[in-house]
Amino acid sequence: MIETVKLTVKLSNFYKMPLINKVLSLALLIYIAIFSAYSLTSFPPLQVQNNVYGFTTDFINLTVIIFLFWMVQCSELSKKAYIFSSFGLLLWSIGTTADVLDELVVQPYWVSVYFEDLCRTSGMLLTSYGLFKTMRFVQSINNRLARELIIDDLTKVHNRRYFYQHAKGAQHSPYVILIIDIDHFKAINDEFGHDVGDSILQQLATTYNNAFEGNAQFARLGGEEFGGYLPTSNIEQVSEFCQQLIDLAHTINVKNTRHLTVSIGVAKQTPNEPLDKVMKRADQALYVAKKTGRDRFEVAP
Repeated sequence: MIETVKLTVKLSNFYKMPLINKVLSLALLIYIAIFSAYSLTSFPPLQVQNNVYGFTTDFINLTVIIFLFWMVQCSELSKKAYIFSSFGLLLWSIGTTADVLDELVVQPYWVSVYFEDLCRTSGMLLTSYGLFKTMRFVQSINNRLARELIIDDLTKVHNRRYFYQHAKGAQHSPYVILIIDIDHFKAINDEFGHDVGDSILQQLATTYNNAFEGNAQFARLGGEEFGGYLPTSNIEQVSEFCQQLIDLAHTINVKNTRHLTVSIGVAKQTPNEPLDKVMKRADQALYVAKKTGRDRFEVAP
């Protein structure tokens, strides 16, 4: 079972964080506390009632930035995304803290102008780049998951899900479905081991995938069974292609003791026939091919 991770921003996450996350989180809180205490006790106070609006908006901004910083610490990001986002929000928080206190006390010119603006601007720039890297990270994960959703993990060809989606969404009608099954595959596994069996599956899948060209599609349906979609109604051409597939299977040796053989069931779609019924008729034709000697193809009536 795949373990899923849920993003939470609970304070209890602090104990589960890596050391660097803990250090940065504590450093930000300690800085805010020390700088606030120093500013309030060292600089001349202002009339707070005259700056309520400015203080409120700046305090809300600081709260939001600190929350975003905490979210980054609780998230699993790529290394670059984490570094730029964390240090960007850290500097942004430092600058915004000075901005909040600027509404309460008379800060020195170098603090209220240079220090505050420099930290805030550089923090925004780093955070923006960190956000860009985060989006790249999320996109790469999305692309990988999208690929894994339609690609068979062992053979690296399309899987059953993609095959059915493609065949159901295909515009060509009628079409032909092939169901290809490796003969005596269980015996190969029992005699030579599953590693050899996996290697056979990979070799056959790669060979057959290269044989399906254009809008034709090939996929692993499961186990030692593969499927083929051919956008054609010409059974003669399909028969020639099936014989070609059988001959290609013969090029694959099983531990240099014998060549591989396959059986193929073929079914041509009848007018308005749904895919499930075409697949069922192809499977029945495959059963006939197995019963009548294997290493051959059979076309469903």
